[in-house]
Parts: sequence; structure tokens; C-alpha cells
Amino acid sequence: MDVKHSPSVRRLIQVQAILLLLITPLFAHADVTEEEAAANCLKISEYSAEGGKYYKLKQYAKAREQYERQAGWSESCQLDEDKIAMAYNNVALTYIHEGNYLKARAWLSILPNDKKSIFNLGKISGDIKNSLEKLSSKPAGQYWQYAGAALWNSMTIKPQGSQFQVDFQGYYAGLMAMYYGPNIGEFSTVLAINNGKAHYAMTGDDVGDCAYDFEIKKDLLTVKRTAGEWCGFGHNVGAEGSYNRVEL
Repeated sequence: MDVKHSPSVRRLIQVQAILLLLITPLFAHADVTEEEAAANCLKISEYSAEGGKYYKLKQYAKAREQYERQAGWSESCQLDEDKIAMAYNNVALTYIHEGNYLKARAWLSILPNDKKSIFNLGKISGDIKNSLEKLSSKPAGQYWQYAGAALWNSMTIKPQGSQFQVDFQGYYAGLMAMYYGPNIGEFSTVLAINNGKAHYAMTGDDVGDCAYDFEIKKDLLTVKRTAGEWCGFGHNVGAEGSYNRVEL
């Protein structure tokens, strides 16, 4: 005998089936069951709704926590790009309401060709310009590079006498990062930064021979690895790449 389901039940079955197809790579090589993976993916809409609740109450920090969960799990569950972009935009909007336009720009720039991202970047283009004009010519500030799973590699640069304290916190967010956390890496050093340029070399059994060149131009920090591969970080964690300043 054929079992007939109501439209709502059929829709739920279809959603669960789609989720199982999407999450198969997530648990194929890890100790995560299909049921656990499906349950976590089904919570994405809950994070969005909970974030919306706090957003309406103008509790933007609390809203952001939920939207970041929405973003991380949307990536982990390999949702369509427009759904992932929606989560990024949700996070960005909380920063916009707090007046932090550079952090909002960072989130909107992860998927810059998304229509929502283009629209919201356009709305705050003047605010971004004003924020950039306030930046000091000195290199001090915090710089971000997106690492996945709602995490950002960060370089924080602070004056220390005639030199600068440079603190790096980095991540590698693999497919299972939302379950087991990301791989991490960090360093802290004091460097002389001249005309926006600096060099940092690490040596020792725990880091190998590793070296980076830094170049800062206004709001952009570019880091190039000139020696070594491991640098004492977690697997696949690296400090190289481009970073945008998000704080003065």
C-alpha cells in the first residue's frame, strides 16, 4: 500500500534528502553520523531566526553571534552560494548598525559579486570612504583575512616605542571545523616597520626556518612567505596573503 504524505511532510522529507546529499562529504571521513550532520544543517534557519530576533531588538552583538553560526554552518553544509552570502550580509548589517563600516566591508567582500553584497556595499560606500580617510598613515591597527567558518585571520599591529608589536592569529577551517574546531597558528613579535615594510624571520626546532615580508599601504597589508612552509602553525595554517584594515 502506498503511503501518502501531506505537502508539509513531503517538503520535510525532500529537505532531509537534499541535506543528506550535501553533507555526505562531511561525515565520509569523520566520526559524525548522517543524523547528526542533518540535524546540524537543519538548525541553520534557527540561527537566522534567532539572529533576526536580536536584530529587531537592536542587540547587534547578540544577533551577530547567531548570524556567524548561520554563516559557519551554511559553509559546512555546503548550501548554495546565495544562502551563504545571505549569512555574510546578515553579519555585515550588525556592524553597519554599530558604525563599524570597515568590518562590514570585510564581510561583504567575501562574496563581492553577490547581488546583496553589491547592494549593501553601495549603501555604505560613503561611510567606508569616510572611515578610510580617518586612517592614520601609521601602520597600527587590526587587519583581517577571511579563513572560513566565520573566522578571520588577524594581524594586530600596535606601537611599541620606535617599533611595532605584531600579533598574528590564524586559522584553517577544514570541512569539519564546525564540529571539531579549526587548526590554529600564531606568533607575536616586535618589528621595525619602515615605509610600510618589515621582515620577520623565525628559527628554531619548533618552527623551522620561516620568514615573512610585510608591506602596508593605507588599509591593505600584504604578507609574503619568503622561506619555510610549516612555521610552527597547525596543518594548512599560514600567515601569507592580503589583509584589510578593520580597526584604526
